[in-house]
Amino acid sequence: MKTAGQNPSAGITGTAQRTVSKGGYVGVLASKFYAGYKRHGEHVNITWDAATVTITDQAGTTIATYPKPTQRRGWHGPNEAQASTKS
Repeated sequence: MKTAGQNPSAGITGTAQRTVSKGGYVGVLASKFYAGYKRHGEHVNITWDAATVTITDQAGTTIATYPKPTQRRGWHGPNEAQASTKS
């Protein structure tokens, strides 16, 4: 079970550190946010409040700002199909 410190979606405001994926995305708040594919492997800081999510690099320069998601969005978007339970 994750604690509040391990689960960055807990709370209205917060921060997290992530590594940018090969495709240029970082995941937080059960959603993905684009930071730029050229930043692959870089560590970025993510902060959020009640309305926005902000991605900054290690120097503190803002990379991107997004509206805070109101519902869970998976890696394949908000209309992501549920996994089949049939085999």
